[in-house]
Amino acid sequence: MTNQMNNSIETTSAEKTDDIDLPEEQKVVDYLMQNPDFFLQHSLLLNELEIPHEAGAAISLVERQVSVLRERNKHFEEKLREMVDAVHDNQRLHVSLHRLSVNLFDADSLDDILGVVDDELRHKLGTDFVYFRLHSDDIVASNDEHTYVEKDDAVLSTFSISIEKNRIQCGHFTEEQVHQLFMDDADEVASAALIPVSNTGVYGLIALGSKDEQRYHAGMGTDFLSSLADLIGAAMRRVTA
Repeated sequence: MTNQMNNSIETTSAEKTDDIDLPEEQKVVDYLMQNPDFFLQHSLLLNELEIPHEAGAAISLVERQVSVLRERNKHFEEKLREMVDAVHDNQRLHVSLHRLSVNLFDADSLDDILGVVDDELRHKLGTDFVYFRLHSDDIVASNDEHTYVEKDDAVLSTFSISIEKNRIQCGHFTEEQVHQLFMDDADEVASAALIPVSNTGVYGLIALGSKDEQRYHAGMGTDFLSSLADLIGAAMRRVTA
């Protein structure tokens, strides 16, 4: 008898619940958006409401909010760190260009210019490999030296389009091209950048190589390399005029 009464009561309660005109989900969302102080006025709900967690356990709304805020904070910290690193890197490159400009003023020959550039790139900026491959009518090419070559040099022919169009290239090159550019060091080069040299009394390229495959990539900015090329070109025109 008692069980029948309990079942009857539960059935009646369920029927009453079914009869209640519950608000649609979007209406609830809209209401809460229009009343952001709702939970301030009903603070007890914060501890009563539970949200299923990805791991399976239920957590309170307050705990969920704290978790969300913590994740957002972590995200913004990472973004801020990236911005700070970018600022420091840009400052380092700016100082490098300034130092290079000053030192190039004292360069009286093409050899001096290449020495200044090599020192700045390898010893100041930590570029792993720096190779010059240039042709100048005023300098006799040497058979055993890659720095000064003949105008019909095979490597210069390979990259003639980039040189003539004054186009900087960054990223990964073919194995054959890497060996042409870096010779004995080719096996250690994971990424590279090419700076063309033309319209300066000198024709050719400067190859920068890195052991880090992310150091030079196709999508990177080339502002620094372009400024570097402008400075080198101006110095070369001065000594070859």
